[in-house]
Amino acid sequence: MPRQYHDIAHIAEFLLRIQVFNSLETADLHQLARLLKAAYYPQGQTIFSSRPAPGLAIIRKGVVRLVDEQHKFLDKRSEGELFGHRIYFHGELKDYIAEAEEDCLLWRLNAADFDNLRTQHPRVNEYFSSQLKTRLSAATQIKHAATQVRDLLKREPVLVNTDVSIRQAAQRMSEQNVSSVLVVRDGKLCGIVTDKDLRQRALAEGLDSSEPIERVMTDNPRSLAADAAVDTALLLMMRENYHHLPVMDGDRPLGLVTAGDVLRTQSEHPLRVVRDIYKQKSIKELIVLSHRLPSLFERLVNLGREVEQIGRMVTHVTDAFTVRLIQLAEKKLGPPPMDYSWVVFGSQAREDQTARTDQDNGLILEREAEPDEADYFAKLSDLVCSGLDQLGYVYCPGEIMALNGKWRVSLARWKQHFDGWIDQPDPKSVMHCSIFFDIRCAYGNSTLVDNLQEHASSRAREDRIFRRFMAANMLSHRPPLGFFGRFVQEDDGSHSEGLNLTHRGIVPITDLARMRALEAGIHEANTFRRMKLAVEAGVMNEGDAASMRDALVLISQIRLSHQSAQMATGEKPSNFVPPEDLSPLMKRNLKAAFMLVIEAQKALELRYQVH
Repeated sequence: MPRQYHDIAHIAEFLLRIQVFNSLETADLHQLARLLKAAYYPQGQTIFSSRPAPGLAIIRKGVVRLVDEQHKFLDKRSEGELFGHRIYFHGELKDYIAEAEEDCLLWRLNAADFDNLRTQHPRVNEYFSSQLKTRLSAATQIKHAATQVRDLLKREPVLVNTDVSIRQAAQRMSEQNVSSVLVVRDGKLCGIVTDKDLRQRALAEGLDSSEPIERVMTDNPRSLAADAAVDTALLLMMRENYHHLPVMDGDRPLGLVTAGDVLRTQSEHPLRVVRDIYKQKSIKELIVLSHRLPSLFERLVNLGREVEQIGRMVTHVTDAFTVRLIQLAEKKLGPPPMDYSWVVFGSQAREDQTARTDQDNGLILEREAEPDEADYFAKLSDLVCSGLDQLGYVYCPGEIMALNGKWRVSLARWKQHFDGWIDQPDPKSVMHCSIFFDIRCAYGNSTLVDNLQEHASSRAREDRIFRRFMAANMLSHRPPLGFFGRFVQEDDGSHSEGLNLTHRGIVPITDLARMRALEAGIHEANTFRRMKLAVEAGVMNEGDAASMRDALVLISQIRLSHQSAQMATGEKPSNFVPPEDLSPLMKRNLKAAFMLVIEAQKALELRYQVH
């Protein structure tokens, strides 16, 4: 296991990014880090049950699946998320079993130390309280909206001159109970020293504590003007991995902001929105809440979050809206007459949604429905799909929705659908497979989905003729490059042209990843994880996977930035990006990404002899 996973400073820095822990002082973070034990769990291994209380687990790498005693899906958690404590699933407190959905690296805190942590820190205890209302109160709330970094300053800066000794500076930090000090010369800022600097540059190096503090300071640290936006501070901290930033009024230091100060201002965090969704009791209340989504999306993009992370966060919000609508529908209609799974397809299944999306969903019933049972699920589907439409997730133009009786059938009928498409492939059936092979359980009995995936993927894996038809269909989605590497623009329907980054850039990559998943019998829907698993299964070269990942990230970043900019000016987000809006460097990078996709398509064409 890499050494940094046992390094106290490394662990503390990671903990600072987690909402519940960013209220802790540096010393308390380091104390918590010392108590954590690294543990590795291979894919498929059971980690623990929530009873008896196992303590707390923090996910450093990997994905954990939470299920109930009947192995019904409850939730999925990934890097930076927590489990082990009591958890409300869709507003209901339930016991659960944690399983490693993929190889996982965790930091574990035993039950006794977890209890002590909660006892010593009321704000942490409030977060983990078994009372839903207190658990939903976010630690990042502040009394007023902080828009400039000056709003975050709570005290005068702690200053020392360059000629004071290391020992004197450390004593000053201890007296003032701070984790950093600003170093000045003639009243002007010239350096910063943190407790990490003292540890690594003085103690670890055996430096005499009588040496001047300037020996261990960071020279000319990055700083921000007092009127800089809070988002600017967070973006700088994320990009440069800074945890302390001096705030300046010209040459005069006004104070210091920490990563914890900034994170506590982020009220529009997706987790907060999701928790608020489950508190709403009507579609009207959900509609009001949905008005927060544009600002949330813009914040995620503008703060420089990773493409994969943005897709997951946006999709997680969509899932929450879907589940809450189902809960409200069941409350109105009564308990369902049989087990079922509400499944999602396309971008929601792949967890790569953006600001512009429609709904693609269906129902898998455990058996054939009697007339009165069929009527129940028809009404439930109408309530949920119409609710999603009102929330901004418009009806699917191709009617791939539970609202359509064809996609609201038993598991046996779903298997018949896939058998028909695979046994008699034609353009329409292949199109359906491109949609329905990207499937995920959003609510209900996940074993129904697992059963269907196993059946469909094994059939596709065994039938090369079907996959050849799939390959031919995939090759119709070519990147928008013409002769001499010129961009090919399309009309978006509003008489303006641009590069169709979705259908000509992202879809070809998701198609390629889907084909590799079919070849290996992989059930995962997310494109990034599909490629990772395909490499592990030996059906995809690691270099090819890295190239496709880089291409997907770049194309997605351009699309996300374009949509965010449109929303900021009140425009409807579009997947069409005019080349003239891109810098020369971005154009070159985009062409390089398209070329990588074209090379991968040529390899697919050769492998399946598609001409």
